[in-house]
Order: sequence, then structure tokens, then C-alpha cells
Amino acid sequence: MPPANPIWAHFNKLGHVASFQQTHAQCKYCNYEVNAAVKKCIAHFKTCPKASITALQGFFGPDFQPNTIQRNNSHLSTEQNNITTAVTRPILQSQTSINNFVDRISSAEQDECELLFAQAIYQCGLFLSLSELEPIKILFQKLRPCFKLPSRKTLSTTLLDKVYDSTKNEVNNLINSANYICLISMDGRSNMMQEHWTNYLITTPRPVFFSAHQTGEIKQTGENIAADLDEVISKIDHSKLSAIITDNASSMKKAWKLLAIKYPKVVFLGCVAHSLNLLIGDIMKLPWADRTMKNGKKIVKYFKSHQVPAAILKRYQLSNYDRRISLKLPVKTRWGSSAICLNSLQVNQLAIELTITELSRNQTVRIEDDIKSIVLDDEFWEDVDNLLKVLNELVIGISMFESDTPSLSKVLDWYHNQLESPVYVFDVAGNNIKNIIEKRWERIYHPVMEVAHLLDPSFHGRHLTSDSMNKISLFIQKYYSDNAVIIWTQILNYKEKNRVFANKLAWETAGKIDPVTWWCGNFSDSAPELTQVAKKVLSIPTSSAASERNWSAFAYIHDKKRNRLNADRVLKLVYIYSNYKLQTPRETPEWKVFTNELDKNTSLNRGNIDNETQVLEESEESEDSDYEDEHLLNSSSESEEDNFNDSENDDSDVSC
Repeated sequence: MPPANPIWAHFNKLGHVASFQQTHAQCKYCNYEVNAAVKKCIAHFKTCPKASITALQGFFGPDFQPNTIQRNNSHLSTEQNNITTAVTRPILQSQTSINNFVDRISSAEQDECELLFAQAIYQCGLFLSLSELEPIKILFQKLRPCFKLPSRKTLSTTLLDKVYDSTKNEVNNLINSANYICLISMDGRSNMMQEHWTNYLITTPRPVFFSAHQTGEIKQTGENIAADLDEVISKIDHSKLSAIITDNASSMKKAWKLLAIKYPKVVFLGCVAHSLNLLIGDIMKLPWADRTMKNGKKIVKYFKSHQVPAAILKRYQLSNYDRRISLKLPVKTRWGSSAICLNSLQVNQLAIELTITELSRNQTVRIEDDIKSIVLDDEFWEDVDNLLKVLNELVIGISMFESDTPSLSKVLDWYHNQLESPVYVFDVAGNNIKNIIEKRWERIYHPVMEVAHLLDPSFHGRHLTSDSMNKISLFIQKYYSDNAVIIWTQILNYKEKNRVFANKLAWETAGKIDPVTWWCGNFSDSAPELTQVAKKVLSIPTSSAASERNWSAFAYIHDKKRNRLNADRVLKLVYIYSNYKLQTPRETPEWKVFTNELDKNTSLNRGNIDNETQVLEESEESEDSDYEDEHLLNSSSESEEDNFNDSENDDSDVSC
């Protein structure tokens, strides 16, 4: 039963009285009889002429003001009243504190809550209409009734501007506090509205999204790209600008030459990860590699477009692997994805062969002779194994150099390891893969890579050739002409571990800590000039992948369901979203093995376990629709194929 109302401590229940249908109650102070209803009793008690002020304030609260008669009778105090008040006061005070509670919020607190709500929406890339959803309204009404959710218009204007300005201040402070910065940019992309954009990121050394703009009717030639880059440089302290990293398109290389005239101390580099992607493309043009890839795609497409064979394949996968391992198609011009495709075939070889063997005996399902001959051909599977050995080595390199962590010193080491790798010892139809690597290396190489390799204490220039020191000296004379003699003297002592560089304990820690920290901690005072060179060079990234990842943020924010967002609003939303993501530490280490870095859902050793609903794809896919990369669908006005193929006329002068 619910607890009795506290008012009954001041009334006696009389029950039914003659001539009245309702039960009655009698006031303990004035003996007045009223209907035994709570509201009736409270109304009388509030004006009772003989009730003491102590009893009244004990029930109605300490702020209760008695009327004139009650104040005049305040001296009346009976023993009964004192007992009643003493008994009921704890209950009455608790009851009144609950009854008098009202949720209130100040304007400052309202503004703070609105700002936090807006930040959550922008940083997660949620819809601006979230506050208008009925469940969200009900949720906040239950959590904090007095808080008023901001409207969609407020989220799109006032609050967006506040969070954008706040984020911009944080980014600018981060850039201003950095010792050296690098500028990263890509050739651009077009969104679903066919509006072409270019974006710019700055490394501190961790990349932050700096700006982006629509190019409109301006064609992306080398001159126009150089003008855009120059405008961005004018907004930052270009004395701290150590390098500009872009993709390897010929128009970009032309822009390098133009900017090198105005900024002779800035290093211009192409994306190493992009170059390795092109290297895989060079290898995939070899007849045996091309033939192997085409045959592999035929097998994948067959199972993706035929229901019964796909179901039989799944049965054999479950019986042999205890899991389902999906088959993958490569992504056009993303040559590294060829390794994923071939790996999915390799790990499924047994299940595929058993499926084809069963289908060849099945009279109701017809299997194509071409597919049957490929699957049952041992030479095909041998080619798959050989090609995967080559591709896996290169994709590991792509994974390493597309990281946001500066790794310029590792480029030369990786290149020499590839030349010594046993997977390239075989020649196929007169095509030596090492020759292809060396040819592509001529386009990747820049002397700054040898400088970084030398100044990284974990390498200490172990792969430098007899001509390397001459190239390094020319680099120092060009980019550090003011202190060239001092720096070169310190480099010679560093290389031979003489004088201040003879510290044995310092060399024992080489490779155990970050190289920039190693230089600053050991030689910032004894060799300040070379320390500054090391800090500048070792902070240069190897890839423009951060710029390309930024396009994924654009595609996520400005998708088909949000196509009415104007350009200014898109830029602000992406700016907040990207910089929040970029500055959030990743849970996983920067350096991952290929099986985890390239595709979280794909393992080159074991394959990928997908949900059952992903087994079959639409059978009506055309040849072109097999390449399902959203970035490619939103590529720039110049074809992606052109962007991924360097102009022979410009490759000769990569080192500006």
C-alpha cells in the first residue's frame, strides 16, 4: 500500500457520519469537520485559526507565511502539537523538498550544453537534423527537461561557426608551435555534383587539414596548381616549410619547377606510396602477370555471378576451413588490391577445386570450359604463388610509406632490401622484375632520402654508395648554403663517430627512440646546426596519402543523402570532422604488418571472414562495375588513369 499522506498527522478520520454519504475527518487543532479528502483537509489546515506556526511550516515548508489570525495565535502551543510536529517533521521536510524541486538552467549553461551537443554531431559526422528526431527530443526531455535542443538552423549556422572557429584556432596554434612543417596536396577530386575540389594538409609532423576550395572553371594545369599552392604558402610561415609532397601527376611536377624558383629552400617530393602503386602497375603489365590476373578475375566473377556454384563453394569452405572466406575483385588503378584478389584465390584453392570438380559431374548445372581449365591448371596456381610473393613485398612497402608517421629515412633501406630480396631472382619470358624496380626508382629518388638515411642513427647511412656523400654535399650546399661548411664538418664527424659524436651511450640508444628525439637529446647543444638539419629532414613525410584520406571525409560528409549542403558548410563540417580524427590517437600502432594495415577485413595468410549476406553480389555487374572504389567514382575531371601515369617528359627532373 502507498504511504499515508502527511496531512493525516493533523486530522482524525471519523469515518461515515449520519446524514452524509462521504467519510469525514476532524482537525486536531480546531475540531473542524471536513470531507475526508486530502485536498479538502490541506485547504482547511492552510487557514486553520488554531494551528501553530511550527506545525504549519513543518508541513508547508519554512517559507510558509501564516495569515493574520494564525500569527495572532502563534503563542498557542499545546503538548499535542509539539508531539505531532516532532513526529512528522522529517517526513514533511523530505516531501516538501521534492515537491518544490524545479529543473532550472542558466543561459551560460544552456550555451555550453548546446556547444557540446554540436561538437558531438560535427566530430562524428552526424546529420544536422539529429536534434529534430523525436526519440532524441524525448531522451533529452527525460535527462534534462529544462535543456532546449538547438534547432537544425542553429546547428547549421551559429553553432557551426563557433566550433569551426574554435577548431581553426587549435589547428593554427598547432601549426605555429611546430618547428618545421610540410605541405601535402593531391591533384583534386570531383563530388557528386561534379564540382572539382583541391585540398591542402599541413604536417606538424602529424597532418592537419588546413584548407580546401573549389576550382570552378579553372583548369588544373601546372601553372594554376602552382598559383594555388603559392596562395596557401602565403598563409603560413614559409620559413618553417621544409617540403611539399604531392602525387606524381605531370601537372604537379610542372608546378614543382615553378615554385622552386620562388622557394629554393623547399624540397619537392612525389608520393612514395603512389610510386610503389605505379610500380605494381608496371609489373602487372608483364604478360605472365597480366594473364594470371585476368584468369583470377574470371574465377572470382564466375562465383559472384552464379548462385549454385557460390553455394557449393561456401559448403566446401565451411567443411575445410570452418569459416567463409570471400573472393575479392581488384580495384582499378589501385594495383595493390591485386594482391588481395590473388590472396583470396590462393587461400580458397582447395574449396574452388572441389567445387569445380563437383560441378563438372553435375548434369543440371553447366560449368564453362574456360573456368574449368583455369582452375584445374597447376601452372595457373604456381603463377598465382609467384606473383603474390612479388606483390606482397611491394604492398608492405605501400603500407609502410602511406603512414602519417615520417619515414623518409626508411625509403633507401627498403629499396636496397628489395634489390636483395630472393623473390625477384626469377625472370619470366625475359622480363627481369629488378630492372622494373630500378627504372621506377629513378622517378622516386631524391637526394633528401640519402640525407635522411644518413642522419637516422638506426641506419647511419649503411646503404650509402661511393657517390652518395657527393650527392649529400650538393644537397647541403643548395638548401643550407649559409652554414654549409659547419654542417658538412659535423656530418663528417657524425659519419665517423668522432669528437662530440663519439658518445657510446648515445649510439647504444640509436633505434630505440625516435630519431628526432635522439638528435635533440644528445646533440642539440654540441652540434646545433646539424641537429636542425636532422629535425627538418626527418620530419618530412613520404606520402600524400593523408590528403587522399581527407577526400574520404568529404565523401562521408557530402554524400547522396546530404547533397543540398552548400560548399561553405561542407568545408566547415569536413574541417571539424577531419581535424578531430587526425588529432585523435589511433588505438593500433603506426607500423602494422600488411595483413592488418592494407585491409582490416582481409588477411593475405588466412583470407577474410564475411557475413553470409555478402557471399553473392549482383550478377549483372559489367566489367567496369567490378571496380567499386568511391574515390574513383568521384575522380577529377582529368581521368584517374592519366593521374596515375607519369609523363615521360617530366619524370627526368624529379629533384627540384
